[in-house]
Amino acid sequence: MARTHAGNWWLLVWMVLVCACGGGGGNPGVGVATVGAGTGTGSLVITLANLPAGVSASVKVSGPGTYSQEVFQPTTLSALVPGNYIVAASSVASGGTTYVPDMASQSVTVAANASANVTISYTVIMPTLALSEVASVDGAVFLGAPANDGRLFIVERSGRVLIVQDGALQATPFLDIRALTSSEGEGGLLSLAFDPDYAANGHFFIYYTDLGHNIVVERRTVSANRALADPASALTIVRIAHPVNLNHFGGLVSFGADGYLYLGSGDGGGAGDPPGNAQNLGVLLGKLLRLDVAGASAAAPYAIPAGNPFTGQAGKRAEIWAYGLRNPWRYAFDAGGLFIADVGQDRREEIDVVPTGQGGLNFGWNVMEGSLCYKPASCSQAGLTLPAFDYDHGAGCSITGGYVYRGKALPELAGHYFYSDYCAGFLKSIVVNGGKLAGQANWPVAATGGVVSFGRDADGELYLVAASGKIYKLVRA
Repeated sequence: MARTHAGNWWLLVWMVLVCACGGGGGNPGVGVATVGAGTGTGSLVITLANLPAGVSASVKVSGPGTYSQEVFQPTTLSALVPGNYIVAASSVASGGTTYVPDMASQSVTVAANASANVTISYTVIMPTLALSEVASVDGAVFLGAPANDGRLFIVERSGRVLIVQDGALQATPFLDIRALTSSEGEGGLLSLAFDPDYAANGHFFIYYTDLGHNIVVERRTVSANRALADPASALTIVRIAHPVNLNHFGGLVSFGADGYLYLGSGDGGGAGDPPGNAQNLGVLLGKLLRLDVAGASAAAPYAIPAGNPFTGQAGKRAEIWAYGLRNPWRYAFDAGGLFIADVGQDRREEIDVVPTGQGGLNFGWNVMEGSLCYKPASCSQAGLTLPAFDYDHGAGCSITGGYVYRGKALPELAGHYFYSDYCAGFLKSIVVNGGKLAGQANWPVAATGGVVSFGRDADGELYLVAASGKIYKLVRA
C-alpha cells in the first residue's frame, strides 16, 4: 500500500512539471519567447533599424484567423499558428523628426517549429531649412555666446564686438579695440571665445592682428556692467610674428572639452608656404596650438598642458597640438571628433576629421593639398593624416568651416557638420563616422554674399555670417 501511494505521488509530481513546462503566457508584443512555444507553432522575430533609442515604433502584425498584435519595440512573437502574416509599419514622429519605414507593409510566412525574421528600416525625413535674419553688421566675421546666456556676441573685423539682446542690436559695443587692430588683407579682429567659467570669472579671449600684422591672442574681462568689457583688463596670452604677407592669419580661438585654449594659425601667407612654416615644428605658424590659461598672469600667460605631443623635444615648440595646416578657417570640437576646415591653394578645399584627444598629427600641407600631391617630386605621404573629405575648385575656392549641429530645434540634423564656401556661397553638410565620410547633404538656402563664418548660440543653434554683414539663424522652413 505504501508502495502504491509513493507511485501515485511521483505521478502527480510528473504531471505538475509537465503542466508547468507547457504553459505560455506573457504579452507577445513585449516578451521574448522560445521558438515553437506550442506544438506545431512558430515565431516571428521583428527587428527595428535606424530608429533611435527611446523612440517607439508603430507596427501592426496580423495573421491567420483574427490574429492581431501591436508592436512598439524590437521583439519576438511566439506560439504563432503557421501561415502568412502581414507586418504593417507606420511613420513615427519624435521631437519634430519624422521616421519613415522603408516598406510600409511586408508579408512573411511563419512555419511550424521554425523562426521567421522581418526587419523594418527607418529613414529620417530631413527638414526644409531657411535662413532667418537676426542682425546686420558691416564687417561681421564671427558670432558666439557664453554658456547659459541668451545674448549673441558679433565680432566686427575692424575691432569691435557688438551684442544682440532680445532680438535688438545694442548701440554700445561690448568691446572696441579698433585702435589696436589692423584689418589689412585678411587681418582684423577675427574671433572670440568665452572662458568655460565665464559666468564666475568674466574672462573671454580674442584673436586679432595688431598694427604690426602679428597674430595676438588676449584675455579680457567683463566689467561690473555685463554689457561692457573692462578696457583695462587686457592680458596678452601669445603674440605670433607674421612677417611679410597680409594673408593666412588663421583666426579662431576656442576652448576644447578638456578646458584648454586652442588657436588655429595660418602658415604666414605667400603661395605655397615659401618658408615651409606649416611643416616646421620650431615655429607657431600653420599649426593648431593648445594652451593652459587657467592660471594666466602677466608673468606666465600660459602653461603647456600635460599631453602636448612635442613637450620637451629639442627644436620643437611645446605649444603645438597639430601641424601641416595652410589656413584653418574655422575648426570645431564635437563628441565625434575635431573638424578642421583648411583653405586650399589652387585645387582642393579640405575638411580634416580626427579624434578630439589625438595630438601630434600632420595634416600634410605643403606636401599635400587636400588629397592631392602639392609637391609631386617629393610627395611621401608617410605619417600624414589626409582629409576625411575634400572638393575641387570647380565647386568652390575657399572653404568656410562651421559646426556639428547639436541643437534642439532641428534634432534630425544631429551629427551633421555644416560648412560653406566663400566663393560658391552654398550650404552643405557631411556626416562622419570613425573618421570616414558616411553621408553628405546639400541645403538649398542662400545667404546674401559669401559665407565668411558660422556661429553658435548658447542653445547650440547655428548661424551664418555673410560677407554682406547680415547674420542669419538656421531655422526650419
